[in-house]
Parts: sequence; structure tokens; C-alpha cells
Amino acid sequence: MAVHNIETTGKDIIAEYGGNAKGKTCKFTKLALARSSLYCFPNSIAVLVTGPSDGGIGAELLTTLAAVEPAHFILAGRNEAKITPVMKKIQAINPNVKLTFVELDLLENTSVRAAAEKIKAAVQGIDVLINNAGVMARQQFGLSKDGVEIHFAANHLGHFLLTNLLVDNLAKVNGVVINVSSMAYTLAEVNTEDPNFNDGKDYAAWVAYGRSKTANVLFTYGLAARYGDKFSSFLLANSVVDPEFLGEGFKLSGSRTAKFAAEGKEIPPTVPVSMQQSVATALMAALDPSLKAKSPAFLKECNIIEPLPYATDKDEVLKLWAVSEKLVGEKFGH
Repeated sequence: MAVHNIETTGKDIIAEYGGNAKGKTCKFTKLALARSSLYCFPNSIAVLVTGPSDGGIGAELLTTLAAVEPAHFILAGRNEAKITPVMKKIQAINPNVKLTFVELDLLENTSVRAAAEKIKAAVQGIDVLINNAGVMARQQFGLSKDGVEIHFAANHLGHFLLTNLLVDNLAKVNGVVINVSSMAYTLAEVNTEDPNFNDGKDYAAWVAYGRSKTANVLFTYGLAARYGDKFSSFLLANSVVDPEFLGEGFKLSGSRTAKFAAEGKEIPPTVPVSMQQSVATALMAALDPSLKAKSPAFLKECNIIEPLPYATDKDEVLKLWAVSEKLVGEKFGH
């Protein structure tokens, strides 16, 4: 078993869990795989990624994954023009992969519902759902079409609704849900009583972003509590931003910086990595069968880490779930 760290790339993970090795050929794949340690990657696998725009993490993940004979990629996003180049790259790598574009605007509940219906029509089972799309530290306060602060809506609420609408498709194949987050969750706790920052009067961009990233953690644990017998759920902390940029976010978040100082802690470091390094953890969550028994888990640099207590607090998990249900107008997992 290889040692995984910040230097591990997506191609490293593919080589370990989805590449050629001595041993028997898995009955689900064309690849000769070592039976003891490698994942039997089915050539009928369906992967759904939100926000796979060209040049982003989602696109890098799909183009890396295309080499191991998956059957179907569903690319969901607002702008087809930004995703078409990614589809062309995938076809160049593996023309056998079926590709489906689905229009998805995470800032509008009706769009999310329409996208879910199109996805259900396109595929029966979803083996891997990667909730990747999102926004980061918008300096101006803004609301979704449904009146929800933009970071909370795009980074959490839209994915909350989409994932719950696709539960049956995930359960059909004992799939994996991967929520892409970051260590920016340490910037702020979720405020379920006032997700809209007092109608924008108390808005702070990095706090808004931090809250949404904490919501990703709480949501992941909420999924496991309700659907743990149906599919696995994981959270990723990716590091692709300039450390000075994120460091500035900690300074601007104010209260979080003060809290770290009061506790005698330094601001958590963030190391910039390549796109290939950034997708390694997601691919590991999707392909390593040993992780299923450890769901829910928070993964960083291909290793499980322990989140801060407020991000996994059971009461906060329940509060966020209830607020999210109210905002989308539907109850799930009861």
C-alpha cells in the first residue's frame, strides 16, 4: 500500500486503484487488477460532477478518471460553453465514455429540481456524485433567486437539494457522495438563525465562505446519519489557492482569527498544490473500497483528519438539516 500525502497526484491514485497490475482480472473491468489491494472499477460506472468547468478541479478529475473505462459521465453546470471543452478533452482520451451535459443553476431551486429529473432520466444508478461547484468570497452581498445568501445557496443548499433528490439513484448501486470543501471551514461556524447576515447589513465575504464550508462538513455527517445504510459520504479539503490569499481571508474574518489567537493557535496553513494533486483525494474517496466502512470521513491530502468539534456537532447537524429543508420547501430522510 502506497503512502499518500500532499505530493500524491490523481494519476498516482488511478495507478494504485484503477490501473494495470499483476493478478486476476476483475469480472467488472477490462483491466488486470491485483485482487487484494485494487478497486474493481466497473466499466458500467456512472459519475456525476457539478461545476466541471474547463480549468477547474471537476474537469481535471474527469479527464483523469476517463482513462479507466467508466461508462458514463454526467457534467452538470450553468454554462454549457464552459463545459463543452472538457467534454471534448474526455472524448479525446476515451471515446467510449458516454457524456451527458445537464444544465444546473445551484442558485435556483427549480433549476436544481429540473436537473435532478434529467439526471434520473439519463441514468439509473449513480456510483459517484461529486458536489464540486461553488463560489468563493464574493465581496458584494448577494442573494440566490430564492432569497438565500449566495455562498450558502451555491456551496451548500443547492447540493443539499440535488443530493437528496438523487438518493434512490445512489442507493441503487451503493454509491459514494463526495462534498468538496476546504480548510476555510475554520473561518466561521454556521449561523442557522441568520444565514442572510441581517439582510446583508453584517455581511463579510470570507465569513460567508467559511460558513458555507462548515455547512459542507455538517451536511456530510447529516447524510451519513440518514442514509449511511444506502451509500457512503465523504468530505474533501482541497488546497489550490494561494496561501497568502487564504491567510488574508482569516484576517478579514476577524472573530475567527481572534478565537485562534485566544486559544494560542496559529492560523491553519494552506499550501498551494497542482490540479493533479488537488484531485487525488477525490479520486481516492471514489475508488478506495476500504474507505466505505469509515464513512463519514473528512479527507485531506488522501488521509482522514478530524474536523473541529463544531463542524460535526450533532445538534448543529440537525439544525442545518432542518433549516435547509425549510429553505428548499421539502423534507428528506425522515
